[in-house]
Amino acid sequence: MTPIDEIKNRLDVVDVIQSYIKLKKAGKDYKASCPFHKEKNPSFYVSPSKQIWHCFSCSRGGDIFTFVQDIEGVEFPDALRTLAKKAGVVLKKQDPKIYSKKTVLYNILEEAVDLYEKNLKENKKIHEYLKKRGIEGKTAKDFKIGFALDSWDNLHKHLVVLGFKASDIEKAGLLSKKDSRFYDRFRSRIMFPIFDLNSQVIGFSGRIFEKEDGTGKYINTPETLLYNKSSVIYGLDKAKIDIRKKDQCILVEGQFDVIMNHQIGFKNTIAISGTALTSEHLKILKRYTENLVFAFDADTGGEAATKKAIRSAQELEFNIKVVLLPKDKDPADIIKSSSEKWKKLVNNSKPVMDFYFENTFSKYSSKLSVDHKREISKELLYPIKNINNLVEQAHWIQVLASKLNVDEKTLIEALNRIKSRESGKETKYEINKKSRIKELEEYVFGLSLIHSKYLKNLMKGFKNNPFEDENLKKLFLILKSDKKPSQDLKNLKDYLIFKAEHFDLIEEEIEQEIDSCIKQIKSFKLKAEMNRLSLDIKQAESKKDKKLKSLTERFSKLANELNKIYE
Repeated sequence: MTPIDEIKNRLDVVDVIQSYIKLKKAGKDYKASCPFHKEKNPSFYVSPSKQIWHCFSCSRGGDIFTFVQDIEGVEFPDALRTLAKKAGVVLKKQDPKIYSKKTVLYNILEEAVDLYEKNLKENKKIHEYLKKRGIEGKTAKDFKIGFALDSWDNLHKHLVVLGFKASDIEKAGLLSKKDSRFYDRFRSRIMFPIFDLNSQVIGFSGRIFEKEDGTGKYINTPETLLYNKSSVIYGLDKAKIDIRKKDQCILVEGQFDVIMNHQIGFKNTIAISGTALTSEHLKILKRYTENLVFAFDADTGGEAATKKAIRSAQELEFNIKVVLLPKDKDPADIIKSSSEKWKKLVNNSKPVMDFYFENTFSKYSSKLSVDHKREISKELLYPIKNINNLVEQAHWIQVLASKLNVDEKTLIEALNRIKSRESGKETKYEINKKSRIKELEEYVFGLSLIHSKYLKNLMKGFKNNPFEDENLKKLFLILKSDKKPSQDLKNLKDYLIFKAEHFDLIEEEIEQEIDSCIKQIKSFKLKAEMNRLSLDIKQAESKKDKKLKSLTERFSKLANELNKIYE
């Protein structure tokens, strides 16, 4: 039996794929949202009986080896090595088919882990320090914590004796080079191995111990063939199962914070290593959960990091909570003094917008001056702006308007100005309102094209009320006259159908939805005209203009039309 067959016999396709993404039972198979492209409706299926997977949307598919290759972005030899380790199958190192550049680096890093662990065992000071920080011996062993000696070549010599080339050790991120001489990158540091999702070591984070060397408290492995800091998540290999079980992920800043959390049972905790939270990190985490709890330090830097991370997570529509940490305390410190206190803080974590509102309003007295209202709105409109979901965004605008006792429309206009400034285009609120009309027009037009029997509703609804958008107006008139549309209009028609197809409506809802949209569009247009008329009426009143009577009559007529829409 070949190693490939042996691995396939020992590993189940569902277990392998489930270690990367959430699967749901679907009859005899399993399904999920495809990890290789964006989609709203799951089209990724896994078949236990056939031991294969396939996405019916992007047409990717295969066995456990192709899945690992695709999701890890590796060649077959590395996928084979990963799955062999998972299956407990021993591969012959001399087999050229499984030998690759990455394999060499993995072997070097594994030997480095062994040496660093050996160094730690022989150093009582490190043991005492870890104990003082609250880390138990078993926990240190589980996370393979080690120590790099205060030596320029301890690791270098050790690995060369084992037969590795200095140039390859450098490529693994363990050596630096100066004037054609190699020396150990990590010296006099507590070493935290960083693992990939398959628990293979890909790099290190080293914390300085006693001897300062001017390179900072922590240094991490530089970018290598294995280590990409924008996608590395410390502790995820150990946390992923609990994250999926609890459907929640706790994010902290440092290795000690992660380790102490795991030690007391919060095994759904991870940290980002040596970089800010990236969209790549978040996309990886979204495979396991959509619920994030941020527990970053309460100092100025920690608050800034939290807000930046929240902004990125909001863009991907995560559900976010924030742990309110005491000043000058990190999670590891709190856990060491009282694990119960930490559990209480996590359980009482605030939904992100509650956190922003409480934090902001706590700075001011109950009687708010105009200046206070201006400052509060300035501080809170930015996080509201970052909410992607329009319904949720509208909710928090209402809450803020109520708390400040100001008109909701004023806040919407201020929000749109922020968006305009950031995009480099100063636009007026009315333009944003028109874009809402256009959205509704495109939506209702698309629905009518898909369900052609309701096209008559559209024709009737817009008989005396043409579309605001010129291209929609052209397409509407062409369809009304039964003429053949131009290629541009045909493309527009296809786009409208495609866009509307993403709304999952049952047959009984279609006609009601179309009629509702037509009423909304008419209502928006009438209100816009009435707003313009009200300004004209005020000017006519101040100037005692003769037009006042006709303007007032026109306003009353529009008001009656608006009332009739919803009768």
